[in-house]
Amino acid sequence: MRHVFRHDWLVSRNSKSRMKHRPAVLSISLVIAVIIMSSFASRSALGLVVRACEINSTLTGSPYPCLKVVQAQDPLSAYAILREPTDKERTILAPLDDVPGIEDPRLLVAGAPNYFDAAWRERSAAIGLHAWKVSPQDFALAINPASWRTQDRLHVHMGCETPRFRALLKTHATEIGSGRFTNLRTKAGWWATFHPADDLSNLNPLKVVADGVDGARSNMKNVVVGVFGSTLSDGRHGFYILARIIGANKSHGSAEDMIDPKCQP
Repeated sequence: MRHVFRHDWLVSRNSKSRMKHRPAVLSISLVIAVIIMSSFASRSALGLVVRACEINSTLTGSPYPCLKVVQAQDPLSAYAILREPTDKERTILAPLDDVPGIEDPRLLVAGAPNYFDAAWRERSAAIGLHAWKVSPQDFALAINPASWRTQDRLHVHMGCETPRFRALLKTHATEIGSGRFTNLRTKAGWWATFHPADDLSNLNPLKVVADGVDGARSNMKNVVVGVFGSTLSDGRHGFYILARIIGANKSHGSAEDMIDPKCQP
């Protein structure tokens, strides 16, 4: 009887615990539903979704509606992986902290989080069922400038390079050097460099662009950055970093133009 009583007490205690959190979980679900129905009309919607994922993960252990929530000792390094609410084929990484965009000065200081590295390590979440047929060297990441994004929460687009940008890099492959940016002299004004590396753990593309593209550091809000895994003809693995500063010339070249979320061959 004593064991039965203890079992009943534990069940009752767990039930009360679940009941205690139920209002919060229901509130989260309501917030999520409202956000999705609003079709991302609000520029703060992504921040609300990420916050809902963080709370839900803390209370229930589930990152829903995100795919994953990763906490870190440094709050600025914590992030969520999720599908875009208005486009379920697109996968993005967004920080849990309130980081408005690429122009946030905290992203260029010593010890700043490297969201591109985090997104690269989480690429299997973006590729999903296509993971078995996609080479890491086909994977790509991109961030939009402030003027082109629809949300005031930094987010890294994840997927594979589109045929257009694959062709662009192939066409200019012999011009692009390592350790410095080359002006590709395209209509869009792209600058590119190649860095030999197996991953991005020691390579922060935002800092590379800020230090290597003339005028970028003081105008990060107008910078678009793309990172493309690649293997050169000599067998070296590494990353092409593509960037340009958006000015009067607003020709195509957004993050969405660079990234194929389906990773189609």
